[in-house]
Amino acid sequence: MSELLSAPVDGISGATAAELLPEETVRAIADEIWASFIGEDEVLVPLDGELPAETVSAWVGIDGPWRGRVVLTTSAGAAEELTRALLRGRAPAVLDAEDVEDGFGELANVLGGGLKALLPEASSLTLPMVGAQPPASGPDEHVVSSLWRGERVDVVICSVPLQR
Repeated sequence: MSELLSAPVDGISGATAAELLPEETVRAIADEIWASFIGEDEVLVPLDGELPAETVSAWVGIDGPWRGRVVLTTSAGAAEELTRALLRGRAPAVLDAEDVEDGFGELANVLGGGLKALLPEASSLTLPMVGAQPPASGPDEHVVSSLWRGERVDVVICSVPLQR
């Protein structure tokens, strides 16, 4: 039987993803990471757009008094361009799927680490995973949508059920 974290831990018990990591906090961390890792002139515009039919997602889990997941989702083309920007001038002319998986996964890892650092208790991150479909979200799914270079980029944060 699955249940959300329910043991009282210094104010974390029963808190939703949106309460622990509100939209303005997620945006501030994402903006810092974009400027540092993607480029100083690169910005996330807080607007909704349409996710394409085919997307790629990268995610990390947060494990501690609050268990959750941070998922970054965009188009395959945007994931490739984000990887190219992350590699700066070291990107080969043609990125293979493994390069994109590594780069996009690293971006999710850095974003997850930045958000984890804001939690009130010590936590750890899982290794990043990348795929066409992230695992199912928890009941408190919190989506922060932005546009980057005209492409929608979603950051999804949710609690992860404990397995008992």
